[in-house]
Amino acid sequence: MKSCKSLFITAIAIIIVQPAFSQTDLERCIQLAYDNYPQIQEYNLIELTRKYDISNATTAWAPQLNVSGKASWQSVVVEMPFDIPGMKFDIPHDQYGISADLTQQIWDGGATSVKRKLVDAGADVKSRQLDVNLYSIRSRVQNIYLGINLIDRQLSLNEVLSESLKRTLDEMESMVENGVAYASDRDQIKVSILSCDQQKIALQTDRKAYVQMLSMLTGTDMQNYSFEEPEVDAYNASYGEISRPELALYDAQSKQIDLQKHQLNVNLSPRLNLNLQAGYGRPGLNMLSGKFDPYFVAGLKMQWNLGGFYTIRNDRRKSDAEASKVELARKSFLLNTSIEALEKQSEIEKAADVMRRDGEIISLRQSIRETAENQYKEGVIKMNDYLSLLDDEFNARLNSDIHIIQYIMAVLDLQNTIGIEN
Repeated sequence: MKSCKSLFITAIAIIIVQPAFSQTDLERCIQLAYDNYPQIQEYNLIELTRKYDISNATTAWAPQLNVSGKASWQSVVVEMPFDIPGMKFDIPHDQYGISADLTQQIWDGGATSVKRKLVDAGADVKSRQLDVNLYSIRSRVQNIYLGINLIDRQLSLNEVLSESLKRTLDEMESMVENGVAYASDRDQIKVSILSCDQQKIALQTDRKAYVQMLSMLTGTDMQNYSFEEPEVDAYNASYGEISRPELALYDAQSKQIDLQKHQLNVNLSPRLNLNLQAGYGRPGLNMLSGKFDPYFVAGLKMQWNLGGFYTIRNDRRKSDAEASKVELARKSFLLNTSIEALEKQSEIEKAADVMRRDGEIISLRQSIRETAENQYKEGVIKMNDYLSLLDDEFNARLNSDIHIIQYIMAVLDLQNTIGIEN
């Protein structure tokens, strides 16, 4: 039994652990973890920001009202260089006025439309980046989820071994009383039973810690859940098309750059506005009048900033460079992911090949142990030899469980690598 404890520790230390509920429950656990993760709230914040920015962008078509007033004293006012009979000009040095300017945009060259599209594109980039950031939650939940089931397998094997040893101990007690067996042989079995009890306590402690971690991730108390292992055949181990969230991020970034390039052209377009000004002051529009008068002015105003033509070529080249960077990042990601997927596929094939031999090994180990049991009763071998063979059978079953978990985890790793959801 001396190797039993080390194998248990090795099995638990490997983070290639095993499923908890069924495959459907695994997906439910992952969804709970997504919903419970604090960063998930960023989706709502991104959407709120998008709505506010779009609302702000559409105000460009709303009438713009500007109210101003002034009071001034002039050292010199308009004076006629000659007198006109019957007319007297008395323009005061203190002047006052209040006016309201109303501007209505008529044509903006498509600036508002492209700005709204850029807001949507920017929000989409942030959402896709958040998808990438949260994608790791899936593998974290799977590892813990599978870990619980691996420990359950170990506990089940531990119980089988313990029961087998206890039956052997009962037989040994009778043999010792009848003088056909040594008391030391009985004590060796007791030591093995105590070792199993120690391992059981350690496994139960580890399981409790795993369940607590899963409860924290999902925000759901899972202490009383009964975890069922999914069928191995339920998993699809094929290497298909890559559909990771990073690709959606690259698409969103490319779309954003295209819109930015379109905005460069829009910025070269002229702007046409309708202006209406109404006011009251002294003087009004008649500068020769010394009285308070109302007035208004209406007209069209065109603005065309030609300075953009000086930098448009370099700005377009910068956008092309950014687009090239995104495309290179996409190609690098696809290459690296394809290589990683081939490695995962190889691990799946290796794990499947190992699993095919486990059944035969267990059957042979069981046959050897049963023969050894009879040989001990006949006095052919010692108790140490029998317990060693019993340990070998137990380890064969333990290895089989680990290989099953390694296969399931390899499949899940492949699916996570290429972006296939279970």
